[in-house]
Amino acid sequence: MGEHLDSLCIRVPKVYDWVKREISLTRLYSNGSLEFGNFDPTSPYVDVEVILTDAAGNPLDLNDEDAIAEVIEIPTCKKHGRKHKEILLPDGETVTLHEVRLSISGFYRIKFTRDEFGCDDLGTPGCYLSPVVPWSTTQRFYLCAPEGTYPVVRLDNFDGQGDVRSLPTGGFESLDLEMMLCVGVQVERYVNIEVEGSYCHPRPELLETLGCGPIVHPPQCHDLFPGTHHSHYDDHGGEYEFE
Repeated sequence: MGEHLDSLCIRVPKVYDWVKREISLTRLYSNGSLEFGNFDPTSPYVDVEVILTDAAGNPLDLNDEDAIAEVIEIPTCKKHGRKHKEILLPDGETVTLHEVRLSISGFYRIKFTRDEFGCDDLGTPGCYLSPVVPWSTTQRFYLCAPEGTYPVVRLDNFDGQGDVRSLPTGGFESLDLEMMLCVGVQVERYVNIEVEGSYCHPRPELLETLGCGPIVHPPQCHDLFPGTHHSHYDDHGGEYEFE
């Protein structure tokens, strides 16, 4: 027979709505805004890369909790919470959604690399790594977001490319930088739900994998040593063998 199932009450975040949006951010860096030292960013072999970081400049993965540094919801209606808006769907039906305005921010660094040289995230003679730069964007979403819910923003993609321009006389003039972000926005609230299931039990500990373990001796060469031969010395100090 199968295991008996009980009605269980658990507390989980319920997702009321979920959308994804691609966001383009552009930045212009003019002459003097970036100090390159002895590095020449105008070389035709220079590659420009945008690195997602934390506030201290440490590189981050998209799955890191602080990939997005801060999300702030900007009130759209002080007296009655979020504004309501009637939205006409493609099938002709009208639904009432809520206006959710979010300020989303984080950090990045720009890395210039000459193809013929190696470069790490700390910077080497073959590259230039900029100081930490903040990025931010304010976006307006229309979501099912009733009172008591909160937005959860995750970064699904972060990429960037740059175009370096040179002065007519040579040297750095400007950098046109474009960053592409894909953000997922969910409206959530913790709720208590009833599910059918069985209670979990701890598994047995695998004690044999812990501690010092058994003593293991290396294999011996019984055919060679010590074998059945024994060495002895005669009265004159010479060595001889017998079985």
